[in-house]
Amino acid sequence: MATQRVIAAHLDLSVVRIQQLQYEGVIEKDASLDCARLAYLRWLRERISSKSNSDINNERARLVYHQANLAALEEETRRSKLIPADDIAKEWEEIVSTIKSKMLTLPKAASNICLGVTNYQEMEHILKALVHDALDHLSNTDH
Repeated sequence: MATQRVIAAHLDLSVVRIQQLQYEGVIEKDASLDCARLAYLRWLRERISSKSNSDINNERARLVYHQANLAALEEETRRSKLIPADDIAKEWEEIVSTIKSKMLTLPKAASNICLGVTNYQEMEHILKALVHDALDHLSNTDH
């Protein structure tokens, strides 16, 4: 039977760690130096083996999860429930460009129509009509 101090020195561990391993049942309390070394090496191999199996299983699960997500996205795209971001960006640029060009024509149109108007309410009515015409045009435009 080897002492905890001898086993600790042989395995390059602290005495406290040997006590923990004995408490956990990894090394028997009255083990010889050879038995303690073999028990410790077997325990390390088991931990490494179970950890690598766990890592492999985790990676497989992760792969399956992402493959399922990709398949779901492809299915949604096939059903036309998903639209590619580039298509949306292009359409949105066209809409914004149309709105911008229509809004930029309002001041010139208003100045031409309102040139001789001195009544505030009449001017407001003209401007509202121009804005409504522009909005109607935008809502009826095929983008």
